[in-house]
Parts: sequence; structure tokens; C-alpha cells
Amino acid sequence: MEPHLKKKLLSLARKVLENELYNSHNDLEKYNIEALQQKNGVFVTLLKNENLRGCIGRIESDLSLYQNVIHLSKAAAFNDHRFDKVTAEELEKIIIEISILSIPKTVEGISSFDKIMKIRPRKDGVVLSAGSKSATFLPQVWDTLAIREDFISDLCRKAGLSKAYWKNNPIEISTYQVDFFKED
Repeated sequence: MEPHLKKKLLSLARKVLENELYNSHNDLEKYNIEALQQKNGVFVTLLKNENLRGCIGRIESDLSLYQNVIHLSKAAAFNDHRFDKVTAEELEKIIIEISILSIPKTVEGISSFDKIMKIRPRKDGVVLSAGSKSATFLPQVWDTLAIREDFISDLCRKAGLSKAYWKNNPIEISTYQVDFFKED
């Protein structure tokens, strides 16, 4: 994505939060431009003091990037069950990061281990599924979970499975790449 469009999406996310927290009346329609009508999966991540403060996204979507950034900015700030709602006092300390996803591709393999070995650390985001349970980690998570086995074990836990689930049970793996960018 072109740098000026990345800046527009980051600005849109910031304006959405200002409207919610400060009762501002920023015009969001000015961001509703043709270049932001593509329908990619997207995640909005909020960071405070370089720590995760909220992250909500969609792996695939029927909504435009413009619509997704509006909905997901609010959700990351106010509906991520892992965190308290973002407050007006802390907004100036929040850094917004947006990840635009490619379409996920299924990883084929004979075993779970075989599939895991095909994942490219630091490049691939991963969707892990087992029955009705699933979870994803963006490629940025490799920065804190650099070993494949640890990455997959924590992803199993996030999906509500045991950390060792992948070792003895079949899992489905899909990978995607992201174009991610954040505020300065």
C-alpha cells in the first residue's frame, strides 16, 4: 500500500478514537475514498509504552478497509476482553498499528509437525484450527515467540486447546502475510 494511504488509515483510526473518547466531531467520510474500498482482512493493534493495549481484527472481510478500520479501532479500544477500555487520558500515549492481510493459504502436510515446518518465521501470520476452535497470530508475534514450537503451542492455548495439542492431534494451518504500519 502506498505511504499516503497508510497515513490516511492511521489518521482515520485516530479520528475514530478521538470521536469516541473526546466527543469530537471529526469528519470520517473524507477518508471514504476509492483507494480504501478494497476488502482485505485487517487488524488494528493499540500499543502503549510498547506493550499490547488492544488488538482486534478480521482474517477475511466483506467490508472495505475504510469500514473495517472504523469498526476495528473501536473494538480494539473498547471490546478486547483482555484489557480495560481505553480512556481519554491515555489516548495520547497510544500508538496505532494497522495490519492488512493477504488471503490465507492452507498449508499442506502429512503431520502437524510437517505443516509447522513449512511456516516461515517472521514472514507468516498463522491461523490454527482444530474442530470448532481456531486462533491466529500476526507475523509480528514472532518477535516474542521466535521458536516454531513455542509459537504453535501458544497459538493452541489461544484457541482454547492444550499447549501440546498439536503434538498428538491433527490441526489445520493456514498462513498469510501482512503489510503493517504504525504511527511514529
